[in-house]
Amino acid sequence: GFGLLFVGIGFMKDAFEPLEHSRRVQELFVSLGHRPFLAILAGTGITMLLQSSSAAIAIVQLLAVGGAFGSDWHVALNIAIPFVLGSNIGTTITAQLAAIQTNVNARRAAWAHTVFNIAGVAMGYPFVHLGWFGTFVSAICPWTLGPTTIAMSIAVAHTAFKLADAAIWLPMAGLLERFVVRVVRERPGDAAMRPIMLEKHLLDTPEIALEQSKREIVRMAKTAKRALCASIAGIAENDARKLAAVREIEDFIDCFQLEITSYLSALSSRHLSEEVSIELPVLLHTVNDLERIGDHAVNIAEIAERKMDQKLLFTESALAEADRLKREVDQMFDYIIGALQNNDVEQAKSALTNEKHLNRMQIEFRRSHVDRMRDGLCTPEGGLIFIDLVDNIEKIGDHLTNIAQAVIGGLQWAGVEPKIAQNPHMID
Repeated sequence: GFGLLFVGIGFMKDAFEPLEHSRRVQELFVSLGHRPFLAILAGTGITMLLQSSSAAIAIVQLLAVGGAFGSDWHVALNIAIPFVLGSNIGTTITAQLAAIQTNVNARRAAWAHTVFNIAGVAMGYPFVHLGWFGTFVSAICPWTLGPTTIAMSIAVAHTAFKLADAAIWLPMAGLLERFVVRVVRERPGDAAMRPIMLEKHLLDTPEIALEQSKREIVRMAKTAKRALCASIAGIAENDARKLAAVREIEDFIDCFQLEITSYLSALSSRHLSEEVSIELPVLLHTVNDLERIGDHAVNIAEIAERKMDQKLLFTESALAEADRLKREVDQMFDYIIGALQNNDVEQAKSALTNEKHLNRMQIEFRRSHVDRMRDGLCTPEGGLIFIDLVDNIEKIGDHLTNIAQAVIGGLQWAGVEPKIAQNPHMID
């Protein structure tokens, strides 16, 4: 692709040769050179049409080398500079077009790019209009301006402008961020807990698309942990609001599953490397495990509602055991999230240690609760609810174990590949 740029420049050189010797073209460019604002607009328009600032600047360089800006090379440089500044504004159209159907963060990034470039040109315009910028470029270039050096001088002018622009904006990056957040508002649905990094444009670059999918799986894991924490807190505290939140979070988890699965399904139809092909089914299996964790969180919420409806209470011993289970599965979740984020095998192995603890706790707590029922310390109904709670947490540990084993195995799936769900909203 980079080599083709130079091939294209060679074609453009041949195409623009008649213009270089045209008296009218020279008069037009000299006229624009005396009106820098119009030259900036012309540079903006050319770049927007080409959607490439590199190509637009190459055209300006070719015209300058051919003498289209006149034979006074200092004047030619001053004519070329406004076109170069205009190309910096025109190039923002590419980001704006790419961000139209994307999430709020992508739109804000596009507008930050636009504001950065337009403000930079606005700040540089007085120096260009007075000819000071051209004089500065001539002074820092260690060569005499001429037909063989004018193109390099234009490149130096562009580089100097971009460096100055960046130096001015660097200490004001926070101000720029606050401005675009205020200007680019969230659309309905932007604020919902859903995947935000699964861009269709990336599907043609499978390695990047796969990395974005992994990031969304990490977000899904964090969301599943929220559901679990809310459900266990709800059953321990008899808090109806936390139990209602569990179902809302489960809807988010289902949304993650649907969109990530659809995205990975669309990715599977592309030309993939062997490594990406191997990882795809493992990631699908991981998504399914996280969705099942969300289901178990809802199960716990339903158990809690039964407990509240029947006005049952856990004993202090049962509450202490529930808290131990929560802390163990919380730690296991943290290890899993860290393992997924960093592909950290050691954290995945630590999660497996937690799973062994959960299994032992399940056996121990079931026995101790049977003893409490036998001793009349709790009702049979309360005992069944507690055992259901313990069993659901243990099953959550099993699903987290599947994910840990996938990370330890280098995201290589040795079992039956999970079926990719088909849906009417699948990405093309």
